[in-house]
Amino acid sequence: MTAPRRTVSILFSLAFALALAGCATPTEVVSGWNTPDAEQPRFESLFVIALINDDQDRVAVENALGEALRDRVRQVYLAHRQLDGAADGDDLRRRVEKAVDRSGADGVLAVSFLKAEVRADYVPPRLNQGYGPSLGAGYDTVYSPGYYVENRDYYLQSTLYQVGRDSPVWQAQSRVINPTSLSNAVRGFAGDLAKRLQDDGALSR
Repeated sequence: MTAPRRTVSILFSLAFALALAGCATPTEVVSGWNTPDAEQPRFESLFVIALINDDQDRVAVENALGEALRDRVRQVYLAHRQLDGAADGDDLRRRVEKAVDRSGADGVLAVSFLKAEVRADYVPPRLNQGYGPSLGAGYDTVYSPGYYVENRDYYLQSTLYQVGRDSPVWQAQSRVINPTSLSNAVRGFAGDLAKRLQDDGALSR
């Protein structure tokens, strides 16, 4: 016995939604070097630190970057695993510098949160038609009016330093587009950022 078309449609929509939920959130990345072409380094090991107040978000971002960079450089060091405790201002900077020295990393990738932006997107009206109970017997027609949905985008800045230099050698701004969850957001952000670092020639592999 064949399932009614409407039931099949509902099941398909549910499966599609679940598939989307497992995907990384789309992001947009704009990047650039701050040094002349002749001085652009290629990094073999990176110390990654997320300068984000919320501990859960900070650890999630660092872990996602560690996973995304793992096969692109020789070694990745994550700040939440290298630092011995939380502190602010100069004390944090001093302990980060010591942790970087201990690790032997040749680069530091610092990620900071810039802003969240809310936008209203219009979804136009839809006219859905499907077959009736039997082929040729008519159509089921459902009209869905247009409406607005509120979406939220997040902007982050990533700054790459070469150990021994105070000024950054590379920077990027990322827009994380309407994430459905923290895990999807950080996975999409980290994957696209790691790819951009490699495409820009900043990584050794």
